[in-house]
Amino acid sequence: MLPNTNNLLSSWRDGPSRRAIVRFVKTVTSRDDPDYVPPPERVAVFDNDGTLWCEKPMYIQLDFALRRLKRAAADDASLRERQPWKTAYEEDYEWLGGAVTHYYRGDDSRIRQLLGGIMKAFEGMTVEKFDTASEEFLRSAAHPTLDRPYLECVYQPMVELVRYLGANGFDIYIASGGGRDFMRPVTQKTTGSRESALSGVA
Repeated sequence: MLPNTNNLLSSWRDGPSRRAIVRFVKTVTSRDDPDYVPPPERVAVFDNDGTLWCEKPMYIQLDFALRRLKRAAADDASLRERQPWKTAYEEDYEWLGGAVTHYYRGDDSRIRQLLGGIMKAFEGMTVEKFDTASEEFLRSAAHPTLDRPYLECVYQPMVELVRYLGANGFDIYIASGGGRDFMRPVTQKTTGSRESALSGVA
């Protein structure tokens, strides 16, 4: 028997998209339907950034890393003229945008600088300390334009879809360019369940 879709898909209008989702789930979960899919074979994969929560004006985990770079530059003036600490300290998001643009044009020099800085920002940090730092960031940091905690910057209809499929026996995988140890707690909090967060899956 299907869960009550009015509760699980409450943000969805009763239109073609919602009806197609409900029809699909009914089909694959009905044992007497020729398109029935056994529970072990039910898999749903979601992209995270831009699908389940905001990715603009920057990836949320990138903001987490930039804040660490900014604190490092505040403590060490010698870093303020080196990228990417300079960008973080001055909040020069144009440089960040340029790094992505250059990367797509085949020049990865800025991206390498950015990633090198991020690696330095978390160098020597234990998993436990990383968990504590990311938890504090997610609890206290606000989205720069929406002015609300990051954990509230989710796309509610998509989160409901994750829960709906999970309630119907689907294994849920969430793909992200973000780090696994950052993503797992996030997805558990935003979806209210224990779906797997897989980092770096296309």
